[in-house]
Amino acid sequence: MADSWREQDGTFMLVEYHCSICAAASACAGFCRSELETFRTALGADVERSEHILLGARRCAYRITPR
Repeated sequence: MADSWREQDGTFMLVEYHCSICAAASACAGFCRSELETFRTALGADVERSEHILLGARRCAYRITPR
């Protein structure tokens, strides 16, 4: 499940509460890098990962800043 919302500063948050490819991503970090690059390209925005399941967080969270 995922969720998104707009922050008061004008940025957006995209949060993924479940990783359907966690096992594959654990073996190959390239999956996570590709996901981040896909978000950047598709959204045409600056996207930074602020939480990462593979680093022990309970979810993956992305801050999206429009250009």
